[in-house]
Amino acid sequence: MKKIIYYLGILFLIIVLILNIVFTAKIEPSEHVIISFNSIIYLIGVVSLGFFIFFISKIIDIKLSKESDKSNKNIKKYLLIAIVLAYFLFTILWVGFIRPGIGADQIHVANLAQTMNRGNLEEFFPNVTYAGISLWEYVERYTQQITLAFIYMIFFKIIHFDAVSILRGPNVLSAVFIVWGLYKIGDQLSKSYKINKVLLLVFITTFVALPMLTTFVYGDIPGLCFCIWSVYFIMKFIELKKIRYILISSLFMMIAYMMRMNSLIFVIATVIYLILNVFKDIKQKIKDKQIKDIWISIAIICMYLLIIMVPPRVITNYYINKYNFDKTKSYPTISWIYLAMEEGPRANGWYNGKIGEYGLHNPEKAREEYPEKIKERINYLIKNPGYTIDFYVKKIASMWSENTYSSVWYNLVDGKNIQDLEKPIEFYQKALIMTITTCSLIVLIQNRKKISLELLFLITIFVGGFSFHILWEAKSRYIIPYIVILMPVASITIENIKFNIKNILNNKEK
Repeated sequence: MKKIIYYLGILFLIIVLILNIVFTAKIEPSEHVIISFNSIIYLIGVVSLGFFIFFISKIIDIKLSKESDKSNKNIKKYLLIAIVLAYFLFTILWVGFIRPGIGADQIHVANLAQTMNRGNLEEFFPNVTYAGISLWEYVERYTQQITLAFIYMIFFKIIHFDAVSILRGPNVLSAVFIVWGLYKIGDQLSKSYKINKVLLLVFITTFVALPMLTTFVYGDIPGLCFCIWSVYFIMKFIELKKIRYILISSLFMMIAYMMRMNSLIFVIATVIYLILNVFKDIKQKIKDKQIKDIWISIAIICMYLLIIMVPPRVITNYYINKYNFDKTKSYPTISWIYLAMEEGPRANGWYNGKIGEYGLHNPEKAREEYPEKIKERINYLIKNPGYTIDFYVKKIASMWSENTYSSVWYNLVDGKNIQDLEKPIEFYQKALIMTITTCSLIVLIQNRKKISLELLFLITIFVGGFSFHILWEAKSRYIIPYIVILMPVASITIENIKFNIKNILNNKEK
């Protein structure tokens, strides 16, 4: 299994890198995605910026690491605090000055949370949604939104205030805690590898799509925050074998799963990580007759899954019964798979109103008809390999080479996007993802004979996310967690260029 994950990681990183070299995708205000070829001059600029980011970070890291005295450690500590505070300030200012409308799924989930909090079924449930149905019918169709609304409701009760815009507050805090969480994951990796902490901080604090999306009132950023910290605590559990760490990890992942269902990718990756740790020394345990320890490890994995999966199911069923929703009218999951393999007005595999709305208004028919349509589509794709390659190249490019990751589009104000910022953001983040994927590739290749399970864990999450969104409905916003999770990987020191930079520094000092 380790080799499969390793080679898939290499393959998918190469695909992402090549697609970003060849293409750049842009989301129009209509949410139509335009994919264009990159010019040579543009690529030279992007690559030059990527080299600048890498080498400047490397030089600063070497300077900070050169001395190990107390004063130097204090400098690092204060520098980290200053960077995090600056990031926090930027995020607050962004939320304070950029105020896009809160609509569609965002407002519907928030209204459901307000309904749960206030207990008044007549205040919001009769409201007509963007889908042309009442909020009550919307929730009946999309019952997966119940758990996110439940988390929001808990937050409302804690602060005794339930204005929708206040939900941007947890987004801001979550963005800051993501920075800290990735830094802590870097600490865990540093037990097996040397980490360039400066480069890691540059990656995450200048990945501006994340703080920009704090205006988007949904479960993405808080869910990612809980995923990141769950990953950290599961690593601590494996290191120290203290049960409290896996309990904290399970609770955090449960909240993440309630906020965003695609957190299931992190859950699966974590289970694989735990299983690999069981098998790591299983022969020795069997030889030493420590069978009990193996069964305890299996029980811990089962406990982890139960804590994550059971409470969301209980909460969903409770509210389905409380509000008397008809389970047969829930939106068919198979619609998302069918959407993922069809062309659409936005881009290949993106939401297609014709398919999506038919499933919304005719869920029972869609469950019967869409499996057959999927079979027909698969047969067509098999018989037309040229078309299939073109289809999936464009689909993957529409996600991975759309380098604002919908952060500009979701900050539309009065129907206009922040056009003056769009090109610089896209250019910088193009350089960032190319640097992250290139560094990750080199790290995996250089360390192929000493891949730790912690490093493999992060690659498993990336592989899972990349694979899932080939088979599922696409959006460039969806792939942010899998870029973020690569940042600690890309920050592992690349050994074969270390001496060159050290020589430069030493020569300057002479």
